[in-house]
Amino acid sequence: MLRSMTGFGRAQCEGEWGSLAVEISSVNHRFQEVSVRLPREVAHAEHALQQRVRQAFRRGKAQLRVELRLALTAKSALVNEEVFEVYVRKINALRTSLDLPGEFRWESLLALPGVVGSAVDSQDTSDEAIQEALRSTLDDALAQWNAMRRTEGEHLEEDVRGHLRLFEERIDLIERRWPEMRDNAFRSMVERVTLLAVECGPLPDQGRLLQEMALLSDRWDIAEEISRSRSHLEKFRQILDGEEGSGKKLDFLLQEMNREINTIASKVADAELRWVAVEAKSDLERLREQIQNAE
Repeated sequence: MLRSMTGFGRAQCEGEWGSLAVEISSVNHRFQEVSVRLPREVAHAEHALQQRVRQAFRRGKAQLRVELRLALTAKSALVNEEVFEVYVRKINALRTSLDLPGEFRWESLLALPGVVGSAVDSQDTSDEAIQEALRSTLDDALAQWNAMRRTEGEHLEEDVRGHLRLFEERIDLIERRWPEMRDNAFRSMVERVTLLAVECGPLPDQGRLLQEMALLSDRWDIAEEISRSRSHLEKFRQILDGEEGSGKKLDFLLQEMNREINTIASKVADAELRWVAVEAKSDLERLREQIQNAE
């Protein structure tokens, strides 16, 4: 079963702390790549989220985006009274020891580090409620994403199997016609060699002549290429029929299948068989284009 590398999923969640939205999208890529965009409040969870996404797929380029909108109560500013009091005591001590004149604007202390923080900061942004919401929302988004990739993969697999049947029909045709073409080519070679020997000198030993021609014929025999092509076809279907078809394995098999059909095209001299080989190469190219979309 194939799964497409392209997909999209989105999920949302709300709570007393605010609302959360998680989006994940992916496109084709030779390897596995994950990028994460997070708001500052949950930036510390980047590594964990990235690992969770990596576990959900094998190859492709995925992007995870998280939107967090905090409730007004979570955004409100809070004054840390203990820190403020420390600043006041120190400033009063300095004013007394240095005998500084004038009045001091105490509100200016609000800009000092640690005096003012948000409600979320005071509760620690790793609050379990937000973290649990982030995990569950990510799981929902991943479920939608994978469902879309499975659906796309079903359509992809349907096209792949269609092109695979066409390729197999080409191999069947080559295998059926090759014995006759081979015998005709061999007889033609015997006639040409015999005619050449007669014109150029005494006829060589028939046994030795046939032996040499048999050796030559092995160089353009395509029985092994046909056999290997069928073996690759069987393996291709085994991977497709598996629970999770591997795009990388199928891509490798297509390279091997293309190599065999190229060898067949280079060995046969018959114009009709060469054209069948060209059509088979075209089928493989269409297969390759589809498999490049498969995870």
